[in-house]
Amino acid sequence: MRCLTLAAEMQQRDADVIFVCSAETAETVPALTRSGTEWLVASEDDWNAALAGGKFADTRIDLIVVDSYRLGEPFERSLRRHGCKILVIDDAPTRSHECDLLLDMTLDRSAEDYAGLVPDDCRVLVGSRYMLVRRAFAELRPASLARRNAPSELKSIFVSLGLTDVGGRTAGIVRSLASIDNTSRIVVVIRQSAPSFDEIIALQQEVRRVEIHVAHPEIAELMASADVAIGAPGTSSWERCCLGLPSILIIVADNQSANAEALERAGAARIVPIDSDVPEAVSRILRDLAIRPDELGRMSRLAAGVCDGEGAPRVAAAIDETLRPEGATRLNLRRATANDARRLWRWRNDPDARAMSGDSQPVPWDTHAAWLGKRLMDPSTLIFIVEVDGRPCGNIRFDTELTGTAVISIAMASYIRGLGHGAAALRLACREAFRQRFCECIKARVKRENFVSQRIFLKGGFLPAGEDTEFLFYVLPAHAAAQGESSTTDARG
Repeated sequence: MRCLTLAAEMQQRDADVIFVCSAETAETVPALTRSGTEWLVASEDDWNAALAGGKFADTRIDLIVVDSYRLGEPFERSLRRHGCKILVIDDAPTRSHECDLLLDMTLDRSAEDYAGLVPDDCRVLVGSRYMLVRRAFAELRPASLARRNAPSELKSIFVSLGLTDVGGRTAGIVRSLASIDNTSRIVVVIRQSAPSFDEIIALQQEVRRVEIHVAHPEIAELMASADVAIGAPGTSSWERCCLGLPSILIIVADNQSANAEALERAGAARIVPIDSDVPEAVSRILRDLAIRPDELGRMSRLAAGVCDGEGAPRVAAAIDETLRPEGATRLNLRRATANDARRLWRWRNDPDARAMSGDSQPVPWDTHAAWLGKRLMDPSTLIFIVEVDGRPCGNIRFDTELTGTAVISIAMASYIRGLGHGAAALRLACREAFRQRFCECIKARVKRENFVSQRIFLKGGFLPAGEDTEFLFYVLPAHAAAQGESSTTDARG
């Protein structure tokens, strides 16, 4: 799951991602299949064979990510044959690694812990700043934290010990929770094949406030609406912290103890002792928190301080810095084609982009694909893809509204914002639209609260041209765009 989170972030940055996994992965992690990401079955004898042969034999590889407790330095060294950089994900500084980047998200981990275990020039990313949390949790974080600012009673409990329900403990815990009268909602997320599933289904018939969600895709929303969570101290711990959700932790694997203890020290969680009666211990902790709402609020604030949900973008930025050659950045334009459909769709549905759009609703893929097909054939529409050092990172669209006048819209990928490319791309695109005689004047409308776009249009030479209750309007005549040519940009039709 943490690799899928990183893959999604890199795909937002226009990377092509391939997973190489064991044959059992699709069944164990169904989210991989649902993601649509291409993956190969690896041989137990030679994992390199999956990359060296078959249809990817001639594919250039920029980075290999290794996340395995079984494969170590000898395997990583064998990957050097592919001539690419290597990122290793680990959570215990006990093994040597051959890599260019090492990621350890363990709370309170120090880069010095890996001294002598990685090459001298390896960049080590450690601690909660780099926790790989899915974007859905980062998006819900502000609303979830705002909900917890006001004192509230402990009414809604979220329960998930992992979809596989290791040890079959979920049913006993849920039955114990059902006996607590002041809980109004018990949310259980579990897989249908889990040992406790049938018993929990039967229990739901007796206790209507028990909700069962089978591998629910909107798990972030379920967590955000809960007052406390009961779960294992694995990857989901960081998701709960991102939402400021206090946890009661049940250790279900040997390698989870250190993580659980770190979360308890941080004040974000309480641990159920391994040798205890688990349902009784959980109920005891809940009773204590129910009569101490201030303690629940304190745990929420401390949990939110553990993880801010921005770890995946930070890791992706480190990857970009490692892979990009040093030198002057070059910005180019090219005409959009049908092959750009997916990236245009991702940029359009970015939450920040939607918030500043005239229509803030997400666009379904089928709707977008049909729309783009028509636009590419429409002579009244001109779409440019913005590339920085050859990498697509945004788009600028012109739509003729009146004779000689085009309305402009611009969308840049989230990772590129704030680097100054937006204004440069805007100037280049407007000059190109005028050069192609697509229009004689360009108009823009920007939401009043979108101060970033307002600055970009003003830097791009646009002039204020009125306003209404929601938008500010700008205009650029053809003669204004002819100024400020730059030797570091070019445009290709």
